[in-house]
Amino acid sequence: MLLLQFDLVSGAVRAVDTGSPQLFRRRDDHTERIELEAQLPLGMFEETLYAEQTFQVEPGDRLIAVSTGVHGTRSAAGDLFGERALRQILGATRSAPPHERARSVVAGLIEHYGSKDLMSDAAVVCLDWVGRRD
Repeated sequence: MLLLQFDLVSGAVRAVDTGSPQLFRRRDDHTERIELEAQLPLGMFEETLYAEQTFQVEPGDRLIAVSTGVHGTRSAAGDLFGERALRQILGATRSAPPHERARSVVAGLIEHYGSKDLMSDAAVVCLDWVGRRD
């Protein structure tokens, strides 16, 4: 699970990674991975304290979160779908609306895996940040 809290005025994002998702930010023509410290899964231990990390979004940024079932999937030949394939898809679909970009990632994953019958759940969330509109 990935918890994100956005400050609508400043664009500051407070994040807690309680599992193993990967988060990417597309800004202009550059895609970067937002490195977050993986912490214990949410609810695993009642007394767990989670540390927040922060990063910044600007109007026009696009955030893409993918689950382990996406970035950790291997093809029949054993090749990891991984960050390189994700970056290629994200770059090729930069002008697509968020829902189409998410579909493109899943389509690329299915093509890589060679079947629609994936071994793990594959979750993709795509969010366009436009900032606060007064």
